[in-house]
Amino acid sequence: MSIILHGIEQSPPVRAVLITARAIGVHLELQPLDMFVKKENHLEPFLKMNPAHTIPTLEDDGFYLWESRAIMTYLVSKYAKNDHLYPKDVKQRATVDTILHFDNGSMYANLIRYIRPQLFKNEPPNKEVEESLKDNLTTLERILSERPYLAGNHLTVADISVVTTVINCPEFGISLDAFPNVNKLIAKVRSELPFYDQINNKGLQDMARFIAEKKKNK
Repeated sequence: MSIILHGIEQSPPVRAVLITARAIGVHLELQPLDMFVKKENHLEPFLKMNPAHTIPTLEDDGFYLWESRAIMTYLVSKYAKNDHLYPKDVKQRATVDTILHFDNGSMYANLIRYIRPQLFKNEPPNKEVEESLKDNLTTLERILSERPYLAGNHLTVADISVVTTVINCPEFGISLDAFPNVNKLIAKVRSELPFYDQINNKGLQDMARFIAEKKKNK
């Protein structure tokens, strides 16, 4: 039976799940939905799967799961041949979880706070939120000055999640030039996961076109 991922590729969390699945050799059937015109994520069939009406949402043989980082760790825990991407060791796993929570609660949350008003309300960039994002990047830079990856000595889902968030910053005018360790991590992820750009770039390009259209229609 197919494992279905409901979402759109413009969404960084959706892309992070797709990349994780590819890394462990699991095929996900991407089921796109219209969130902006038909608002399919607010209709009853979707709400039965995910009452929070967010993407991505995973459908695995009658089991429904939402929040990308929960989906990523679930897929690795259930389907991966080893625990490399999400270690079973309690302390290592706690470190991975710490970074995932930081990404979700701070880094990605600030990215959304920064881009949504620009895209949907035609507001100028919020300098205060921009500074919060740069502070998040500084935090990552500090972590990476102590170890080669965000959660230790090898690639984990923490790196996939964070990089797929961070890589959107330049699209909205936030340069990564002042964060060399972050750039090194991005290069490592791309090198170790040769399919990363194939999956990520399509959604990134779709998002760039969406941004361009919004700016043109201002």
